[in-house]
Amino acid sequence: MDRDGNETAKFQDMTYAYYPALHPNGEIAAVYSNKGIMAVYSLSERRLLRKFRVSAVKDTQTDCVPCFSPDGKYLYHIEGRKGDMLNSRISLYATTDYRPVLRLFEHGPKTVFDCMEFDGNSGLLYLLGYFRKEKRNDFFVAQLIGQSLQNIRTLDEKIYHFYQSAIRLKQTGFTEESYRCSLFTIMPESKAEMEPARDHPVDRSPLKQEYTLDVLKRMDLSLAQLLESGSIPRFPTNYPLS
Repeated sequence: MDRDGNETAKFQDMTYAYYPALHPNGEIAAVYSNKGIMAVYSLSERRLLRKFRVSAVKDTQTDCVPCFSPDGKYLYHIEGRKGDMLNSRISLYATTDYRPVLRLFEHGPKTVFDCMEFDGNSGLLYLLGYFRKEKRNDFFVAQLIGQSLQNIRTLDEKIYHFYQSAIRLKQTGFTEESYRCSLFTIMPESKAEMEPARDHPVDRSPLKQEYTLDVLKRMDLSLAQLLESGSIPRFPTNYPLS
Protein backbone atom coordinates (compact mmCIF):
# COMPACT_ATOMS: atom_id res chain seq x y z
CA MET A 1 0.00 0.00 0.00
CA ASP A 2 1.18 3.54 -0.61
CA ARG A 3 0.82 6.33 1.94
CA ASP A 4 -2.63 7.17 0.58
CA GLY A 5 -3.88 3.64 1.15
CA ASN A 6 -3.81 2.55 -2.48
CA GLU A 7 -2.77 -1.02 -3.26
CA THR A 8 0.43 -1.15 -5.31
CA ALA A 9 1.19 -4.88 -5.19
CA LYS A 10 -0.38 -8.15 -4.09
CA PHE A 11 1.57 -11.30 -3.29
CA GLN A 12 -0.28 -14.61 -3.43
CA ASP A 13 2.52 -17.11 -2.94
CA MET A 14 1.31 -18.67 0.33
CA THR A 15 -1.72 -19.41 2.46
CA TYR A 16 -2.13 -18.63 6.16
CA ALA A 17 0.60 -15.98 6.30
CA TYR A 18 -0.23 -13.03 8.52
CA TYR A 19 2.67 -11.35 10.31
CA PRO A 20 5.58 -9.86 8.32
CA ALA A 21 8.96 -8.68 9.63
CA LEU A 22 10.82 -5.78 8.04
CA HIS A 23 14.55 -5.78 7.34
CA PRO A 24 16.35 -2.78 8.95
CA ASN A 25 16.78 -1.24 5.49
CA GLY A 26 13.00 -1.18 5.03
CA GLU A 27 13.31 -2.74 1.59
CA ILE A 28 12.77 -6.43 2.46
CA ALA A 29 9.94 -8.22 4.24
CA ALA A 30 9.85 -11.80 5.52
CA VAL A 31 6.58 -13.53 6.32
CA TYR A 32 5.92 -16.97 7.76
CA SER A 33 3.04 -19.25 6.85
CA ASN A 34 1.76 -21.61 9.53
CA LYS A 35 2.18 -24.33 6.92
CA GLY A 36 5.91 -24.17 7.71
CA ILE A 37 7.02 -21.95 4.81
CA MET A 38 8.88 -18.63 4.86
CA ALA A 39 8.74 -16.13 2.01
CA VAL A 40 11.06 -13.15 1.54
CA TYR A 41 9.98 -10.23 -0.63
CA SER A 42 11.63 -7.17 -2.12
CA LEU A 43 9.24 -4.31 -1.41
CA SER A 44 11.05 -1.86 -3.67
CA GLU A 45 11.04 -4.32 -6.60
CA ARG A 46 7.66 -5.81 -5.57
CA ARG A 47 8.71 -9.40 -6.13
CA LEU A 48 9.34 -12.68 -4.33
CA LEU A 49 13.03 -13.19 -3.55
CA ARG A 50 13.00 -16.54 -1.78
CA LYS A 51 10.56 -19.15 -0.55
CA PHE A 52 11.71 -22.01 1.67
CA ARG A 53 10.62 -24.47 4.36
CA VAL A 54 11.62 -23.50 7.88
CA SER A 55 9.61 -25.73 10.19
CA ALA A 56 11.09 -28.96 11.48
CA VAL A 57 7.66 -30.58 11.46
CA LYS A 58 5.22 -31.09 8.60
CA ASP A 59 2.25 -29.66 10.44
CA THR A 60 2.67 -26.68 12.73
CA GLN A 61 0.28 -24.14 14.17
CA THR A 62 3.05 -21.72 15.14
CA ASP A 63 2.54 -18.27 13.61
CA CYS A 64 5.26 -16.30 15.37
CA VAL A 65 6.66 -13.18 13.74
CA PRO A 66 10.21 -13.65 12.36
CA CYS A 67 12.83 -11.08 13.32
CA PHE A 68 15.82 -9.58 11.48
CA SER A 69 18.99 -8.85 13.45
CA PRO A 70 19.80 -5.13 13.81
CA ASP A 71 22.62 -5.44 11.25
CA GLY A 72 20.33 -7.25 8.82
CA LYS A 73 22.67 -10.24 8.47
CA TYR A 74 20.37 -12.82 10.03
CA LEU A 75 16.72 -13.75 10.14
CA TYR A 76 15.61 -15.28 13.45
CA HIS A 77 12.55 -17.47 13.67
CA ILE A 78 10.65 -19.47 16.29
CA GLU A 79 9.56 -22.87 15.00
CA GLY A 80 8.69 -26.39 16.09
CA ARG A 81 11.52 -28.70 17.11
CA LYS A 82 12.38 -31.62 14.88
CA GLY A 83 9.66 -34.21 15.41
CA ASP A 84 8.13 -32.13 18.20
CA MET A 85 5.55 -29.53 17.23
CA LEU A 86 4.63 -28.75 20.84
CA ASN A 87 8.00 -27.25 21.81
CA SER A 88 10.09 -24.51 20.24
CA ARG A 89 13.50 -24.03 18.77
CA ILE A 90 15.04 -20.86 17.34
CA SER A 91 16.66 -20.93 13.92
CA LEU A 92 19.00 -18.38 12.36
CA TYR A 93 19.10 -17.90 8.60
CA ALA A 94 21.82 -15.92 6.81
CA THR A 95 20.19 -13.21 4.72
CA THR A 96 22.73 -13.64 1.92
CA ASP A 97 21.01 -16.84 0.78
CA TYR A 98 18.57 -17.65 3.63
CA ARG A 99 20.23 -20.92 4.48
CA PRO A 100 20.12 -22.06 8.14
CA VAL A 101 23.32 -21.34 10.03
CA LEU A 102 22.30 -22.23 13.60
CA ARG A 103 19.57 -24.07 15.52
CA LEU A 104 19.07 -23.25 19.19
CA PHE A 105 17.08 -25.15 21.83
CA GLU A 106 16.63 -28.17 19.57
CA HIS A 107 16.90 -30.35 22.67
CA GLY A 108 16.65 -29.90 26.38
CA PRO A 109 13.83 -28.66 28.64
CA LYS A 110 10.35 -28.42 27.15
CA THR A 111 10.11 -24.78 26.12
CA VAL A 112 7.72 -22.63 24.11
CA PHE A 113 8.72 -19.25 22.72
CA ASP A 114 5.86 -16.94 21.75
CA CYS A 115 7.61 -13.80 20.54
CA MET A 116 11.00 -12.12 20.34
CA GLU A 117 12.30 -8.60 19.92
CA PHE A 118 15.68 -6.90 19.56
CA ASP A 119 16.32 -4.01 21.91
CA GLY A 120 17.31 -0.87 20.05
CA ASN A 121 19.76 0.26 22.73
CA SER A 122 21.64 -2.92 23.65
CA GLY A 123 21.12 -4.85 20.40
CA LEU A 124 20.25 -7.93 22.48
CA LEU A 125 17.47 -10.33 21.58
CA TYR A 126 14.68 -10.70 24.14
CA LEU A 127 12.39 -13.74 24.24
CA LEU A 128 8.96 -14.23 25.77
CA GLY A 129 7.99 -17.81 26.51
CA TYR A 130 7.33 -20.50 29.07
CA PHE A 131 8.76 -23.75 30.34
CA ARG A 132 6.26 -26.60 30.11
CA LYS A 133 5.46 -28.17 33.47
CA GLU A 134 2.99 -30.92 34.37
CA LYS A 135 0.85 -28.84 36.72
CA ARG A 136 1.63 -25.23 35.85
CA ASN A 137 3.78 -23.60 33.19
CA ASP A 138 6.56 -21.22 34.21
CA PHE A 139 6.23 -18.01 32.18
CA PHE A 140 9.28 -15.85 31.58
CA VAL A 141 11.05 -13.12 29.67
CA ALA A 142 14.79 -13.50 29.06
CA GLN A 143 17.76 -12.34 27.02
CA LEU A 144 19.46 -14.50 24.42
CA ILE A 145 23.18 -14.07 25.03
CA GLY A 146 25.44 -16.29 22.97
CA GLN A 147 23.46 -19.48 22.58
CA SER A 148 21.67 -19.57 25.93
CA LEU A 149 18.88 -17.87 27.84
CA GLN A 150 20.20 -15.52 30.49
CA ASN A 151 18.73 -13.06 32.98
CA ILE A 152 15.48 -15.04 33.05
CA ARG A 153 12.64 -13.26 34.84
CA THR A 154 9.55 -15.20 35.95
CA LEU A 155 6.23 -13.57 35.02
CA ASP A 156 2.67 -13.64 36.22
CA GLU A 157 0.54 -15.44 33.63
CA LYS A 158 -1.75 -12.43 33.02
CA ILE A 159 1.20 -10.11 32.44
CA TYR A 160 2.69 -12.71 30.10
CA HIS A 161 -0.46 -12.85 27.96
CA PHE A 162 -0.75 -9.07 27.94
CA TYR A 163 2.76 -8.68 26.52
CA GLN A 164 2.29 -11.59 24.14
CA SER A 165 -0.60 -9.75 22.50
CA ALA A 166 0.91 -6.24 22.85
CA ILE A 167 4.25 -7.14 21.24
CA ARG A 168 2.46 -8.97 18.41
CA LEU A 169 0.36 -5.86 17.83
CA LYS A 170 3.49 -3.70 17.87
CA GLN A 171 5.28 -5.95 15.38
CA THR A 172 2.37 -5.72 12.95
CA GLY A 173 2.49 -1.93 13.02
CA PHE A 174 -0.48 -1.22 15.33
CA THR A 175 -2.94 -1.66 12.49
CA GLU A 176 -6.69 -1.58 13.06
CA GLU A 177 -6.95 -5.08 11.56
CA SER A 178 -4.42 -6.63 13.94
CA TYR A 179 -6.03 -4.80 16.88
CA ARG A 180 -9.45 -6.26 16.08
CA CYS A 181 -7.92 -9.76 16.13
CA SER A 182 -6.00 -9.20 19.37
CA LEU A 183 -6.60 -9.98 23.01
CA PHE A 184 -7.52 -6.35 23.65
CA THR A 185 -10.81 -6.57 21.80
CA ILE A 186 -11.71 -9.70 23.77
CA MET A 187 -10.92 -8.16 27.16
CA PRO A 188 -14.01 -5.91 27.32
CA GLU A 189 -16.25 -8.91 26.56
CA SER A 190 -14.72 -10.73 29.53
CA LYS A 191 -15.11 -7.74 31.80
CA ALA A 192 -17.90 -9.30 33.85
CA GLU A 193 -15.76 -12.32 34.62
CA MET A 194 -12.80 -10.17 35.59
CA GLU A 195 -14.65 -7.73 37.88
CA PRO A 196 -14.54 -8.52 41.61
CA ALA A 197 -17.62 -9.24 43.65
CA ARG A 198 -19.78 -6.25 44.58
CA ASP A 199 -18.76 -6.35 48.23
CA HIS A 200 -15.07 -6.00 47.32
CA PRO A 201 -13.28 -2.82 46.20
CA VAL A 202 -13.03 -2.44 42.44
CA ASP A 203 -9.54 -3.28 41.23
CA ARG A 204 -8.54 -0.82 38.50
CA SER A 205 -5.29 -2.56 37.64
CA PRO A 206 -4.18 -2.26 33.99
CA LEU A 207 -5.35 -5.77 33.17
CA LYS A 208 -8.93 -4.77 33.99
CA GLN A 209 -8.95 -1.57 31.98
CA GLU A 210 -9.97 -1.29 28.35
CA TYR A 211 -6.99 -0.61 26.10
CA THR A 212 -7.61 1.42 23.00
CA LEU A 213 -5.20 1.19 20.09
CA ASP A 214 -4.00 4.72 20.81
CA VAL A 215 -3.28 3.90 24.47
CA LEU A 216 -1.21 0.86 23.50
CA LYS A 217 0.83 2.91 21.01
CA ARG A 218 1.64 5.51 23.66
CA MET A 219 2.69 2.98 26.30
CA ASP A 220 5.94 2.25 24.41
CA LEU A 221 5.99 -1.39 25.52
CA SER A 222 9.03 -3.59 24.95
CA LEU A 223 10.38 -6.92 26.18
CA ALA A 224 13.48 -5.12 27.46
CA GLN A 225 11.28 -2.93 29.64
CA LEU A 226 9.36 -5.99 30.81
CA LEU A 227 12.55 -7.77 31.89
CA GLU A 228 13.57 -4.74 33.89
CA SER A 229 10.22 -4.11 35.60
CA GLY A 230 8.30 -7.40 35.45
CA SER A 231 5.06 -5.47 35.22
CA ILE A 232 2.83 -3.43 32.93
CA PRO A 233 3.49 0.33 33.12
CA ARG A 234 0.54 2.26 34.46
CA PHE A 235 -0.56 5.11 32.25
CA PRO A 236 -1.65 8.41 33.85
CA THR A 237 -4.99 8.27 35.65
CA ASN A 238 -6.23 11.23 33.59
CA TYR A 239 -5.39 9.53 30.29
CA PRO A 240 -8.55 8.87 28.21
CA LEU A 241 -9.26 5.15 27.91
CA SER A 242 -11.73 5.45 25.05
